[in-house]
Amino acid sequence: MSEVPPSSPAPVNLPDDDDLLQEFLLRLPPLPSSLPRASLVCKRWRRLLSDPHFLRRFRAHHKTPPQLGFFTESFTRPFFVPTLKAPDSIPSARFSLPQPTGKSWKFLGCRHGFAAFLDVTRWEAVVWEPVTGRQCRIAFPPEVKFDDKRYIFNGAVLSSASINGNDNVQSGYQLTHFKLVLLFNNGEENCACARLYESESGKWGDMSSVTFPSRAFLFDPGVLVRNTVCWHLRFGDILEFNLDTESLAIIQKPGGIYFTEQSSVRVLRTEDGELGLAIVSKLSIQLWGRKANSNGVAGWVLQKTVQLDHLLPLKPEWKTWVTRILGFDEDSNEIFLFTANDIFMIQLESMQFKELLVDCSITEYYPYRSFYAAGGGGHDGGEILDST
Repeated sequence: MSEVPPSSPAPVNLPDDDDLLQEFLLRLPPLPSSLPRASLVCKRWRRLLSDPHFLRRFRAHHKTPPQLGFFTESFTRPFFVPTLKAPDSIPSARFSLPQPTGKSWKFLGCRHGFAAFLDVTRWEAVVWEPVTGRQCRIAFPPEVKFDDKRYIFNGAVLSSASINGNDNVQSGYQLTHFKLVLLFNNGEENCACARLYESESGKWGDMSSVTFPSRAFLFDPGVLVRNTVCWHLRFGDILEFNLDTESLAIIQKPGGIYFTEQSSVRVLRTEDGELGLAIVSKLSIQLWGRKANSNGVAGWVLQKTVQLDHLLPLKPEWKTWVTRILGFDEDSNEIFLFTANDIFMIQLESMQFKELLVDCSITEYYPYRSFYAAGGGGHDGGEILDST
């Protein structure tokens, strides 16, 4: 009698065709034209690509949104400059800032898909979502006044989903709730005050204050470092606002560092997520990081010094020009440098650079990142890919 062959194992249930196709579509690049173009293939693809669950998975898979461009302050009102090439380039007019009611206003910066600015004429802060056009206007807290001694000098916006400065908030990318930090002077000499607004509660938190050196103005954008937002003071120290305790503190600059009128300084977030500092003097850039020693005491460590005339393709006659830092991208760890007649973007780990062909009258860069789909497969219109 012949032996009975062993029974075959039970067949494995393979994913249906839609599941396999979605795994493929998840790996499309997160650029504005990718999903709209793919949705033109057929009705089935369009159905899958417009599914909210797929769009949330798409963001989670890619984590960090692409940099669509940057907002900048020239000698006129701030405007958007696209950095992607066609067919992903976003027309500047698509991200035109909401018109304030008067001429007295200030752009504060971008983060987590939001942009923020002040409309001083109406005594309001404005938090804006460029990809949707939605905006939220917030009345200034009662302590804020505008006269010779009292004024707002800076602020920062971030998503309420941000935990300890971790940008994994981008994975879900829900733009419903935000936090807004406002820095102002209450009339006391050499005093910085701060209050935190949370959109979920619709309320301002308690006021915190700290004294700082005379004339240590705060005009550079803040940088999110874990659970704090940090700003560079004019003479090198750093103002830190703790988002958990809603308190201000001063962090001293690295010892032995001296600044001149030609020095350019910018707060950074290092590759390992810690506080950093970039100092440019003439054609040399120093990169500092703040680390804890074996006793748990934090201090500054010089991580790198780079001669920019050895790195960048500068003409000999340009080497006497003043070099300035115009901006910093927290997500890519890139700085924007103006030297002579050119603007360069430098990645601080690899030191790879790119020359930007933009107007050299630009005075500040505010990089803007978001998941965005060009409407109509690349037309000038646009839509957000499921903001819920």
